Amino acid sequence: MKNPKTTEAVEEMASNAAEQAHESFTHFNSALIKAIERNRTMAQQLMRAMQEESLRFVNTRLERTGRVIERSRDCQGVPALMALQHDWLMDIARDYAELNKRFGEVLREATEQSTAQAEEALSDAARKSKPENLGERAAA
Repeated sequence: MKNPKTTEAVEEMASNAAEQAHESFTHFNSALIKAIERNRTMAQQLMRAMQEESLRFVNTRLERTGRVIERSRDCQGVPALMALQHDWLMDIARDYAELNKRFGEVLREATEQSTAQAEEALSDAARKSKPENLGERAAA
């Protein structure tokens, strides 16, 4: 002997709870997909920048090594060859130091972009989850 009105009220509450759970899951899923997409985009940009820097480094090294080989043809004696080798090794050290500096700059820029995107995502999430928004959703 159940009251039909009570049964309807319970069913309606269960239906509302299910809708809210589905909406919460959908919101979470959407946020997760956006975060994954941002990370993928950032990783692509980072890899592209590092590839460009690596290619620039290789081209620079090839040019400088070519010049050293050309200069080695004019070397007269072991001391001149040793001086040329010393200059070549110093160029290598400078180029690697510059490459590391450029990689550091690329990583710093990527970190700044990531931080800005994370702050933006957090502020969006905070705006969407404010109590007044939740009250409006529950009332609807």
